[in-house]
Amino acid sequence: MQVADSNHRTGRDAEIARVHDAIRWVLGAARVDQTATLEIFPERLLALRHAERLAPHVHELRLAPGTVVTPLARGELRRRGVAVRWVSRSEVEAVHSRGEWGFAIEGEGGVLTALRRTWLDDREPWCELAALTSAARWVAESTERGAIVVTDEAAVAVWRANQLAGVRAATAESSSGVARAVRGLGLNVLAIEPTGKPLPLVRQLAATFRSAGAPRIPAQLFEEAAPCVSRK
Repeated sequence: MQVADSNHRTGRDAEIARVHDAIRWVLGAARVDQTATLEIFPERLLALRHAERLAPHVHELRLAPGTVVTPLARGELRRRGVAVRWVSRSEVEAVHSRGEWGFAIEGEGGVLTALRRTWLDDREPWCELAALTSAARWVAESTERGAIVVTDEAAVAVWRANQLAGVRAATAESSSGVARAVRGLGLNVLAIEPTGKPLPLVRQLAATFRSAGAPRIPAQLFEEAAPCVSRK
């Protein structure tokens, strides 16, 4: 009987692991460095859903002082064999804020030329990309990347970019709209129509997008996708 129970638990654990992998695939978030063994958690509360989202290769989770770990999350970490190590808040924030950022400008003109020069001369590095397609592919190659696409057809650009796994594209007309897309979608490709927008506004949209740090998929997206994957 004990052998049967053990086999049952093993099968159940394997099924749970497959579901988690499927969720990551659906969300396009499975592109990670498989050689990494640690992860830094930037939030103040570590709940069960966060522990369940850890990639299988993660063996160490670093937390800042003051982070609350729920009992269910602790149990999940033990089950997965993930060790917890406490590090300074500055180390957590430094890792969370890093990222690679790029831009693609489709079109020509005085305003677009000035915008291009603004980003190339910025203190923070920007990678210039050829067009929407190359920007979307560049972003999809790493979960640490975000890109801005300046185009006359933002809605079309969003649709095209979202055809590629790992891309979460949107367009916004204000800084508050960009901030909402970052919080709710984990925005990593921002499409901007320059027509009718003064140069300072476009710069502000870009600054808001980048100030959130490396793009992260919000936890609720995993929760919403889970029932659909499980039924399969």
